[in-house]
Formats: sequence, structure tokens, C-alpha cells
Amino acid sequence: MVVAPSLLEANTQDAIINPSNSSIDFSDPLQNSTAYVKLKGTTARGMVHTYIKGTIYGVTPDESVKPMIGYAILIKSIWKPWTDNSFFRTLYSSGYFIDLKTGLLAEEFENPFTGEINRPVKIIGGPFDEVIRPEVRKFNIRNNDIWINEDVYINVFNKLDPEIWPKASAGKTLNFLYVESYSGQVSDLADPEISSASMKLISTHNTSWYPFFLMGQRPGGHYWQAIGKKVEDLESDVPVELINYVENENPGYFESEKPWKKRKDIFQAYKDEREPLT
Repeated sequence: MVVAPSLLEANTQDAIINPSNSSIDFSDPLQNSTAYVKLKGTTARGMVHTYIKGTIYGVTPDESVKPMIGYAILIKSIWKPWTDNSFFRTLYSSGYFIDLKTGLLAEEFENPFTGEINRPVKIIGGPFDEVIRPEVRKFNIRNNDIWINEDVYINVFNKLDPEIWPKASAGKTLNFLYVESYSGQVSDLADPEISSASMKLISTHNTSWYPFFLMGQRPGGHYWQAIGKKVEDLESDVPVELINYVENENPGYFESEKPWKKRKDIFQAYKDEREPLT
């Protein structure tokens, strides 16, 4: 494929650290981190909700790629200014899996790889804490558009021992690669009157098999793909079905800074709710 020279030349102008049309000095760690927090959350003490919706694919060496199930999640983040010009963030998440044929909450679905009927657990996660310190992050800027890409790789011990959970466990350890792209407007980040800027995101995850798919130690894993946005108006930005579900499962979720205390995740939920299958 031949790329037109004018387009190729234009592409090399991305990833500008400090464009002349911005009052933000992105080379300064303090201004950079303030813009980062304003984009992802809020520089004021408060709560931010993010809505994402996507599809989980299965990827195997022998059977290529197959869509397996959808998902919808509301992520709650609690922000507050911290010491040494940093910010403290706590994350919670609640949501459900979606039947790809009906678009409705999936209580069960047919696994396209095994032909078996799988029963999902509820999507639950958090609290997860993070301190965001001043540093120079690589923002990409084109005119008034700004975005930042982040990738995180995690390798953790699997709570589900494959010898006890042969069908639900992907192995002794689990691998997670999270790649997120957050986008907004430079003018919003530069506006001192705005503490929480509008933000859209693209989310992709490469992970080990999740337990309720009952894929065992089969080679391969999941590819998660989703789009989302920071919630500015709950009623117009989030489907009412998801709002009702989250409020029913976790009363006070939208108002509370601590909807639950003990850490939760899907793997632990599966272990608590199900019995091993052979």
C-alpha cells in the first residue's frame, strides 16, 4: 500500500509535547499531571463515572478469532488532591455481560469454541488505589484534539488452582495486558474553570481465559475491545438498563465514595459462587 506523501508528512507532526496554541506547558511535570488528571478524572475532590461497552473475543492458535460475549460497565473513580502535588484515585466497577444476539443481559450463552452453555458471573471490581504523581507523560496533540495512550501488563497468581478447577482455571498464573487511549480537547484542559474535562476512550485488553468460559488450559485467551466516555449526564450518557442494574446490585453506588469495602473481582466472585467442574 502506498501512502500519499502529504499524509505521511502530516502524521509525523503528532505527539507534540508543547504546541504553540496551548497555554499548558506539557514539559512541566506539574502542568502535565494536572492535565492528565483533568482528562481522566477531576482535579477537585470528587467522583467521576465512566461508561464503557464492548465485546470479548476468543483467540486460539487453531480456530482463529470468535466473538464470545458483550459487556457493559460503569467505572466509579474517587479523586482527591494528595501530598507532594500528586492525586489519589480509587476505582470501583460494576456491570454485566451482554448476549450478542439479543443485546440483553446474558444469564447464559453458548460458547462458540466448545458448544457448551456458559453462565457468566456479575462484573465487579475494586477498590483499586493509585497515586498519580507529577511526571512528563507523552500526550499526542493535533490542533485542539489531545489523547494519551497507556499500556499496563500484569502477571498474577491465579486464585483458581487448575488441579482443583480444571475447566475454570487457565493455569497457575494469569496474564493481563491493558491498552487504553483517552482523548479530549486541549482547550478544556487549559481552562482553569474546568476541573473535569470531557473524555472519550478506546479500551483493548489481552487476557487469559476468564473462568466462566470454562476453557481450561486451552491455548489462547481473550481480546476485549470497547469504547466509552466520561459520564457528564447519567440519564443521557448511560443506558437506563445499566443504571437500574448497578443501583439494584449495589444500592447507593452512584452517590457513595465507598460502595463496598472488601476488594472484589470476577475471579474471586466465580470462586465464591461456583463449584469446581471436571
